[in-house]
Amino acid sequence: MTIRLRLTLWYTALLGATLILFSVIFYSALAANLWAQVNQEAARQAAEVANALTQQLQLDVLIIRNNPTRIQFPELDFFARSVGVQIIDLNGTILKRSSNLGPMSIQTDSQALEAVRTGQPYRFYTISKDDTLLLVYSVPIIANNAIVGAVQVIKPVRGVQETLAKVSQFLILGTALSLLIAAVVGAFLARRALAPLDTITQTASSISRARDLGQRLNIPNDASEVGQLAATFNSMLDRIQQLFRTQERLIADVSHELRTPLTTVQGNLELLRRMLITAASSGSRTPLLHETLQETLNEAESETARMSNMVSDLLLLAQADSGALQLQLQPVEMDTLLLDVYRRTRRMAEQRKGAGALEIRLGSEDQAMVLGDPERLRQLLLNLTDNAIKYTPSGGVITLSLENRDGWVKVAVSDTGIGISEEEQAQIFDRFYRADKARSREMGGSGLGLSIAQWIAQAHNGRITVESQVQQGSTFTLWLPEYSPLPGASPESRP
Repeated sequence: MTIRLRLTLWYTALLGATLILFSVIFYSALAANLWAQVNQEAARQAAEVANALTQQLQLDVLIIRNNPTRIQFPELDFFARSVGVQIIDLNGTILKRSSNLGPMSIQTDSQALEAVRTGQPYRFYTISKDDTLLLVYSVPIIANNAIVGAVQVIKPVRGVQETLAKVSQFLILGTALSLLIAAVVGAFLARRALAPLDTITQTASSISRARDLGQRLNIPNDASEVGQLAATFNSMLDRIQQLFRTQERLIADVSHELRTPLTTVQGNLELLRRMLITAASSGSRTPLLHETLQETLNEAESETARMSNMVSDLLLLAQADSGALQLQLQPVEMDTLLLDVYRRTRRMAEQRKGAGALEIRLGSEDQAMVLGDPERLRQLLLNLTDNAIKYTPSGGVITLSLENRDGWVKVAVSDTGIGISEEEQAQIFDRFYRADKARSREMGGSGLGLSIAQWIAQAHNGRITVESQVQQGSTFTLWLPEYSPLPGASPESRP
């Protein structure tokens, strides 16, 4: 069952229930009102006849008490205009009746006689021989403080029945017609309201068939639920398109990055094989052959190490993206960690550019503590210093500093290197992005170091900012929230 049909059925059912409830209440109120008016009119008429008879009768007390049947009642046609009137004694015998009753025989109910004898009015309904519903209203006749009989007003109520029957027909027909109109209008409104959903479905189907993530929904972004859904859908498409582009670029970059060292290793192995064949056939082992073999093995080892580092970095990012990589959080003294990174950075600079080629300095060094994973934070800072070493020429200066300011721990790595242009600063944290691709590849860079550093910072609720000018150097700043342990709390119990 479609949503459109469900909405139409629910709308029609709700309106039908409302109309039926209204019809029942209206019919019940109208019927009660009409029957009350009939009863009140009959009571009034019976009381008027009884009062008139009491005033006209000149009864002797003895006659009333000893022989009520000798009472002479006046003619009743004067009183019987729109109703029939008859007079009965206390036993139910008809003493006199109006001529408009004709041969109609009205039998008095025993409960009515009991009520009359006690001086109380009484009404009941009966059906005549021609199946006409009649209202019989009995009122006692009191003369000289004695009950001598009763006046019965006989009133047909066919008019009330016909009125209620017509009203019932009108209500039934009106409800049925209203439900039919509601079903048609509800189907139209449901179709119109769900039209944007059809557009979303068609767009999604078109994207799936054509594999074109550039399509978007042309639905106004208003405050309605459908407008918000369209905006969310377009935002999701933007995100998916960005992820697909990133994936395509990642695959292309990985393929390119791995192809170069694999080609190098393959070429070196082929050269080594040929040299070994040549040496075996000539039976000579010259120093040149030994030197060439050593260079070939060193180059193959270097390329293999670079591929290994790249695969490790890719594995780390993949684990971070999937959420499988968990940080081992504990209080970390950043001043102690910075000293360790300073020592390692000096050794890295000496190994790559020789002793004295770069000056590694310590700037301000405040005492500060953060809640984090010490190994990941060390990896982050080493990635920043490694990046500074690669892009700082000999004779340059790299400065590491630590400040504790306004609840934030600020670790800065500054260099006097080649700098980064403003256009490239927004992309340097993308995976495999390198400002100088050829130079970075020669230095063994894979373009993943800054991406890993940014992820580690974000995983610690921090961030990395960069300030740089071309040919004047760069400053990468790590911002981490300061950790203030509770007095007397053990590391295990700290938040």
